Amino acid sequence: MSDHKELPMNHDIRDFRQPMVTSIGIMLGFLMNFLAQWAISDDEHPAIQTLADGLVAGTLLIGIGLMIFVLFKLLTNRYDIANAGHYYQGIFRWYMASIIVSFGGLAAALFI
Repeated sequence: MSDHKELPMNHDIRDFRQPMVTSIGIMLGFLMNFLAQWAISDDEHPAIQTLADGLVAGTLLIGIGLMIFVLFKLLTNRYDIANAGHYYQGIFRWYMASIIVSFGGLAAALFI
């Protein structure tokens, strides 16, 4: 038997929603600015020239897509209030995945 006791979950995601929306907005703005600067940095050639460039752009676009999905899930009001804590946990997993993918793409941009 495990001595691990499960703590009660807050069944109102209102307290978690605003910080996550704010942080996603900041990260989306940064990522979109990064992609825009990358796209206009060299007018003579396309921004994606190598497989590494395609990998970086792909991961950043996937990260942006995941963030938009998380934003949609956060802002919807159609969830079971009785299971709001579990709903939030699912959103949190997608939120962390979007951050990991996005920052992985940025790290790849630095080292590839």
